[in-house]
Amino acid sequence: MNMTFRLPVALQRHENERFDVDAQDDETFAAKQVEFIRALYGHALYLRTCGREVAVGDAFLAGIVNVLEALELNSPDEAQQCLSRLKQIIDVVFSRRPTDGMEVSEA
Repeated sequence: MNMTFRLPVALQRHENERFDVDAQDDETFAAKQVEFIRALYGHALYLRTCGREVAVGDAFLAGIVNVLEALELNSPDEAQQCLSRLKQIIDVVFSRRPTDGMEVSEA
């Protein structure tokens, strides 16, 4: 059984990079899982050494970017609406002032 999956755009080196996954026995899967975990923790360590001391906001930013990229892949119009709404919310929360004449409703 072959399966294909695609990484989020932010994690891809090429726009439509796909990975084909063939059926594997337990031993092969475990070996590849160990390689994956080592690579993942190595990347996390690299990011920690390059990052700021208080990088909590960076984690939220990456999450927001991934959500917007996923939305845009499905519906660019919906992604633009979400981005506009997010800008309004950020403006209200951080500046404590109305956003260019547009109020954020309680909906």
